[in-house]
Formats: sequence, structure tokens, C-alpha cells
Amino acid sequence: MAITIINNTNKAQQETPFMAEAVYAVETMDTSKREEKQNQIKSLLDQLFPLTKGSHKDVTNYLLDYHHLVVFFKDGGCSGLRNPGKFVAFTGHRSSPNTILLKDNSGSHVEIIFGHHEPGKNTLVTIEDIEMETCTTFTQDFGLAAMRHWISLLKRDEKSNHKAHREDKEYTAKNGDDYQLACCFSI
Repeated sequence: MAITIINNTNKAQQETPFMAEAVYAVETMDTSKREEKQNQIKSLLDQLFPLTKGSHKDVTNYLLDYHHLVVFFKDGGCSGLRNPGKFVAFTGHRSSPNTILLKDNSGSHVEIIFGHHEPGKNTLVTIEDIEMETCTTFTQDFGLAAMRHWISLLKRDEKSNHKAHREDKEYTAKNGDDYQLACCFSI
């Protein structure tokens, strides 16, 4: 049992630098090259949340089947996440979600926000934005608390800096329950 814990700990520790490198590659891209940016952001998804087969670059539709995220390709094939447990919640309709919420091994959330897409059309999905959760912890009189921030990878503010904001977010969990992420919470 101790070996399993050590291996899981090492895996989570190795994921963080890899995620940082992948995010940096997306952040340093020229935002004026929309198609290239879409390919790069989908490559990031392939690295962080790989599919059992295929690539996020070739997806025409994301939908939810019971508790699973299913993707469809132009050739009619379908796939799911290699690690289905990383899909946790969504907004919108199960057949055409507005957003999907994934969770990495460290417990941080990644929100994928889709652009306008017509289900049934055989065109590639456009990702409007990806927001990554980052938390700041601080001590209180009665314990440890945290503040959740969201960093946008695609959208920029008026000074061309990455947008960062703090807000409460509400989703539908994959089992149909409410899934809420408050900007301030106790640990």
C-alpha cells in the first residue's frame, strides 16, 4: 500500500511542471493567429486530458453520456477521456454543453468554454477559452482558508495581459447534482 501512495504522489508531483510548460507554450503564442492558437490549445488538452483514441484537434462534438464525456470525430468515430474520472461537471445541455469542467491530479479545475457550435454539423469544435483554477491559501483564526482565482489562457484584458478573475461558479455535476466552486472556501 505504501508503494501505491508513493507512486501516486510522484505522478502528481510530475504533472505540475509539465502543466506549467504546456500552459507557457500556449501563453506565449501570438493571439492574432486564431487557427494556430486553436491547434495549440487543443494540443494542451491532448497532453493534460488525453483521449482513449484520437486528438482534441479532430473533435466535432463533445457530449455527455450518463457520467462520461464522449467526443465525436468527422469520420463518425467516437472516444472518451483516457481517465474518465477527470471529467467532473458541465454547463448547458448534455448533448451540447457550453462548458465542461475537468480536474487534474492535483485537484485543480480546468474549464473549457466552447464557442458557438451547431450540433450535427461536421465542423471542428471551437474553444472560446480555457480557464485554469489557481488557489491562494491563508490562515484564519479558526483554520486554513483559500481564495480561488481563474486564469484565462485565450482571453486578454485591455493591456494584453491574461485575464484573471475571482468569481463563484456553478455547474451540473456529471451525476446531475449541483457542483459549486465558491471563490472563497475553507480547507
